Amino acid sequence: MKYSPSDDRAMRGAFTLVELLVVIAILGVLAALLLPVVGRSKSKAHNAVCVSQLRQLGVATRLYADENENLLPIAELLPSMPVNPAAPRPRICDVLGPYVGWVKSGTNGAPVFLCPADRIGRFEKEGSSYQWNTMLNGRSMDETFTSHVQFSVRFDGGQPWQTNGTLQLRFPPVTTPLLFDYDEFHPRPPKSGKNVVFMDHHVSPLEVVAPHN
Repeated sequence: MKYSPSDDRAMRGAFTLVELLVVIAILGVLAALLLPVVGRSKSKAHNAVCVSQLRQLGVATRLYADENENLLPIAELLPSMPVNPAAPRPRICDVLGPYVGWVKSGTNGAPVFLCPADRIGRFEKEGSSYQWNTMLNGRSMDETFTSHVQFSVRFDGGQPWQTNGTLQLRFPPVTTPLLFDYDEFHPRPPKSGKNVVFMDHHVSPLEVVAPHN
């Protein structure tokens, strides 16, 4: 066989097995370094979308109240498990849907109700990734106090008895949540991983305060 100088050039241009393994190892190290960064960036992007959507839903709630004598919506906490199955309340996604450009009702709600970090299927099951604060059902927008309500006292081992006293529950707009993530879609240890839109339209992480002993 006649030798050609081009054979040397071909051999010099080819990878040896050792060189190939080294390249693969370097790529593996780079991937391991980059994956956490990519994951954090993705989580931040999901959180930003969630905050934007909750702000839109806060505005939609205001628009609903403007057209309904300043009253807030009435909706189920969990549409898949209504409080009264014989007379279920509507889903919050169907009530607010027209105010975010959505008129179709069905299994799912408007896209604005889908948190991009909702991986457990709340949107598919409940029509929304966001939970409506049912304590506000039918109340007035920007209401500071509820009407007077009676309260009862129960001692351990005894029967409850109702007092003649009354109390008022306070709902200041700046601290009253309208909607928030059903679950901790955006973990921020040691804080809760939920976002919330308040009655005054600002959106922030939900602060969970541990009860004092």
